[in-house]
Amino acid sequence: MIIDGELKENKIYIDNGFYFGEGLFETMLIYNNRILFLREHIDRINEGLKTIGIDKKIEEKEVINALKELKFKDGVLKLVVSEKNNIFTWRKNNYTKAMYDNGFKLKMSSLRRNKDSIVTYLKSLNYLDNMSEHRKCKEEGYDEVLFLNSDNEIAEGSVSNIFFIKDNTIYTPNVNCGLLDGTIRKYILKNYSVVEGKFSKDKLLEADEIFLTNSIMGIMPVYKFENRIFKEKKLTCDIMSYYKFYIEHTE
Repeated sequence: MIIDGELKENKIYIDNGFYFGEGLFETMLIYNNRILFLREHIDRINEGLKTIGIDKKIEEKEVINALKELKFKDGVLKLVVSEKNNIFTWRKNNYTKAMYDNGFKLKMSSLRRNKDSIVTYLKSLNYLDNMSEHRKCKEEGYDEVLFLNSDNEIAEGSVSNIFFIKDNTIYTPNVNCGLLDGTIRKYILKNYSVVEGKFSKDKLLEADEIFLTNSIMGIMPVYKFENRIFKEKKLTCDIMSYYKFYIEHTE
């Protein structure tokens, strides 16, 4: 095991995770010394390990012990797993109050999600498309970039799932459109009535509100999508408020 660069065993193993990206990762929000949605993160990475043929299982106790060794109460815990390595690192949570108050600026990617690839549905170490497109969108003055799939259907953002609201109904793409089924996506589906389907880019431009989710940002309103400004975010703010209450009062 490796914790924040410090070896807890004799050495780091160079395996197929290093050579070919054959591994998975999870990023978990630490809030008031609690790992939020820990069970969901553990279940997802263990299911993913089965999918890619890595014969190991991550236990909750291992993650909790890593948090204790890192000795921090708030921030982001990242777990990287390959055949021979389990690596834990910590960083600060870079999402600020101003970001939530202002909302994100969102743009389209020219790349397409391959909905037939198993990699699309895993939080794998093959994340180059995501990181490259995310970096470019930031350089262009945007906060997030959105992928369509090979059928020109809305899929997901480079680091987020997407929801939109029209006439007080919440919509989100089906998982089989080619997206990672995020922990906060699951939370939204569990707690709200959501229509899952196949949607075109035009549906976003016709929406009343758009918001993005991931395990670190939680729920983020979209202020601008390409040339469309979204001034309305009433339902999004209600969802954000309830989510904040939920994480503050759930053990």
